[in-house]
Amino acid sequence: MFNLPNSSIHGFGIDLSDLSIKIIDLKKKGGNFELASFGRQEIPAGLIENGEIKKEEELIALIKKSVKEVKGRGLKSDYCIVSLPETESFVRLVHLPLMKKEEMAEAIKWEIEANIPLSLPEIYYDWRVIETAAGARQDYLDILIGVLPQRTVDPYLSVLKKAGLKPFVFEIESLAIARALVPGGCCDKPLLIIDVGAKRTSLAIFSGQTVYFTASLPISNSSIVETMSEKLNIDQEKAKQIKIEQGLDYKNPGSLTLRALAPLMDETTKKIKDYIDYYQEHLPAAPNAQSNKISSALLCGGGANFAGLPEFLTEKLGFPVFPGNPWSNVFKGAPKNISGLSSGEALSFATAIGLAIRGLKE
Repeated sequence: MFNLPNSSIHGFGIDLSDLSIKIIDLKKKGGNFELASFGRQEIPAGLIENGEIKKEEELIALIKKSVKEVKGRGLKSDYCIVSLPETESFVRLVHLPLMKKEEMAEAIKWEIEANIPLSLPEIYYDWRVIETAAGARQDYLDILIGVLPQRTVDPYLSVLKKAGLKPFVFEIESLAIARALVPGGCCDKPLLIIDVGAKRTSLAIFSGQTVYFTASLPISNSSIVETMSEKLNIDQEKAKQIKIEQGLDYKNPGSLTLRALAPLMDETTKKIKDYIDYYQEHLPAAPNAQSNKISSALLCGGGANFAGLPEFLTEKLGFPVFPGNPWSNVFKGAPKNISGLSSGEALSFATAIGLAIRGLKE
């Protein structure tokens, strides 16, 4: 969202959520990327709640610990690129008439005031023009605007600095995830990205070269376990065990998980369909895109490992849904083995991986 001007800075990615700190650092070798360092630190409940820092000193200590204990070569830089809560951010695609570059900044301010429920002095924002296909006639400009409230950014900036780090980019989570998951950063058909996290799930629609739409969904790893515990009248540890051992098992009429989760899953798929309809009816097809119709989806986050979820969503949505490859823009082909970080666990590092890729490209 905002950058230091020195383009030679190499920063690592740090993904801060309510319940964990995830770090990824990449290095260049020849023309390729390699994983240099990674780490995960669990955050006890109550330190961050709904994206708001509640216990600053304890969080600072945990950030220092997570930086110190990364696996691999160790972090060689204090500079970092940071993601902030998707629920606090705004991503909007706006149309502007053709104009000179020097006129855009002022026009974008007017668009922000018209589309964002916060005033300019309360926010940080960034924007970029979406490129059109070569030779295509265009009578207007498509501009992607990203906004984060200062009340969200400033406390994180303060905490990270007090932990000895130097944040030089704050980025909206969905943009980082797309950078990790979308091969080559470009697709000719709209792609649905579903990030099933511990406390919330985010949905993004990527088309052409950027994210066009974001939303939140009423499902998460925590809500799945809580719902199973309540509906099956068992404690949450037992619910977690059943979730892991049985998965969704949606083709089995006697499935405990499906019986408990059916209302939650039905609500989730309905909302996904509603968001898809809104996107297809109200937003334009991306330059170079073959159509505005979504025909596939990628899952990431810890919930992407919920057995049966891809198959369930595939049947309900009518197009293939499968776990994404968060290393698609790091390695040539899926990595065979990363000691201490399985391919399944790597799905929960998608945001941090996307941030680290930008850290090498800044």
